[in-house]
Amino acid sequence: MSRMTGHCLLALVTALLLVSCLGLTPKQRAAAERISLLARTARGQRELAMEHSRLFAHPYSELIDSNAAAEQQEQGEGFDIPFYPGNSTVYDPLKSSTFTVVPHAAFMLGYADNTHLKGFQGNDVVQLGDYYVKADFGAVTNCDSPDFNGVDGIVGFGLPTKNAPAPPPPSGMGGGMGGMGGAMGSMVPGMSSQPPPNTLPLPLLFALTSASVTDDVNDHKLDRRAFSFFSTDDKAEIHLGGFDPEAITGQLFLTPTITTTDYSVVALSLKYNGVELLQFKSPNPRMRYLPAIMDSGTSCLVMPDSVVGGILTDSPFSAWTGLVKVVDAPAVRADFHLNLGGREFVIPFDTWYLSDTNQSCVQKAPPGFPGLLIGDVFFRRYVVMFDLSRYPEMILIGMAERNPDYKVLDFYEPARKLPKVVASKRPFLNVSRHPPGYDVPFASDRIPVYNQLETQYFINISVGTPRQGFTVIFDTGSSVFGVFTRCIPDAPNYGHCTFGGGPAGDSGLLISGAVFVAAISVVFCAVGIAVNIYYRRQHEEAERKTRAKSRAKGGSGSAYGAEVLSGYYQPVA
Repeated sequence: MSRMTGHCLLALVTALLLVSCLGLTPKQRAAAERISLLARTARGQRELAMEHSRLFAHPYSELIDSNAAAEQQEQGEGFDIPFYPGNSTVYDPLKSSTFTVVPHAAFMLGYADNTHLKGFQGNDVVQLGDYYVKADFGAVTNCDSPDFNGVDGIVGFGLPTKNAPAPPPPSGMGGGMGGMGGAMGSMVPGMSSQPPPNTLPLPLLFALTSASVTDDVNDHKLDRRAFSFFSTDDKAEIHLGGFDPEAITGQLFLTPTITTTDYSVVALSLKYNGVELLQFKSPNPRMRYLPAIMDSGTSCLVMPDSVVGGILTDSPFSAWTGLVKVVDAPAVRADFHLNLGGREFVIPFDTWYLSDTNQSCVQKAPPGFPGLLIGDVFFRRYVVMFDLSRYPEMILIGMAERNPDYKVLDFYEPARKLPKVVASKRPFLNVSRHPPGYDVPFASDRIPVYNQLETQYFINISVGTPRQGFTVIFDTGSSVFGVFTRCIPDAPNYGHCTFGGGPAGDSGLLISGAVFVAAISVVFCAVGIAVNIYYRRQHEEAERKTRAKSRAKGGSGSAYGAEVLSGYYQPVA
């Protein structure tokens, strides 16, 4: 028997075992494989996108921010927390010898809750773990979002955006957004009062792995554009370059994304207590799935509360609430069984139900969102690998159960290097079927992540020469890379300088102005003293001569005698 025949038989046996173990019918398994294989080619991705575009007017990624607004609304109307800039560490461009302003590049983001990030784009050395590169980033000089309280910016590990984001909302902007005038029109010399076209800088992962980067004093690039992420109840980690085989147990399941704009994979089934929540209406196998976006910025499992444009016969969220009766006090306590790309994953009850606060971490999707959001309830049980080494042709997602014995780094520990996986061990790795010629990526570095109450994740980065350290939000569902920054005279300013420095009326400039006035005052005082000394000496010399004449004439010798005063005043007629 040839080696090729042996491989084919092995693949067939493996496929049969998977079908029997997962409880899928051959027809279901074949449908999953057809959709996944279709997503591996550019033509197939276009077909899938066209099929869904007939029903949905908005790309999936544009609707994620709406979920944040829904979460805020669920917490209670009037739940309003201000942003406190004094709790953030701020990047000072004037203290870095390698900083430059990116010409004619604005940085402006508006969020669904009417908050915003605004500023200009800068370029400097940015370091994450052992890797650093001269990269563009958003120099955020104006922020009013309470989501950023206590942090210094955001580093999204999502995919680059092709279109510019919408400008911030007009409310509370001062001067109006209509013509970007007033406070928004304070620019560097030579620039128009209109802001330049608004495009986002490349996400940091893409900058660290850019083909144009060569290792030098300012660049130490990451070899492969891949990373993995997982969390526990109180800790989390990023693995740069791939995944660590020691961090998983069982097989690493690989499946392609169905778009190249977000980390969305095929969701074929979602069951609760054995009841199917995704009741598909269409007999077309290509329409019997929903996109499921892997998003660390989402806390919970988010499902539609609609029939998704006729794809489903019933609302999944309504079907689930019908089973549990009371959302935060479920009558039926069970696990979720989620089928992604043909593989079943379990989200246990004690993962999605937060017993400390007696809350269910299951939410309905915002109106118009046509799929599932897979949030932290998944990352706390599974290691998820994101392989972008073939972007934009293909993105592969790898998922495996987290090894419970794997010691996760504490946030305050330094990043660590991982030993290289030797070639002799690679054939024994348990990896599912993958594209021909595909090399599984192995991680080189472990980056500790701060897990804030299982709702937000923070990592440490440094910027500039010498390095200035910052704690920023980490989010796989965002492509934003921005650091809170002081305004500087050589960069454009769009509105109020939240973090100091910059334009007239700002506290940073007031301090600089006070120093300038004090310096001018010192100079004038010195000149005044010199002039006073000069005329004092002239006066003393004149007084000495007058006294000498007075003594010669037999005067009193007093400094205020009549004979002295007569030299200063003319006689009155």
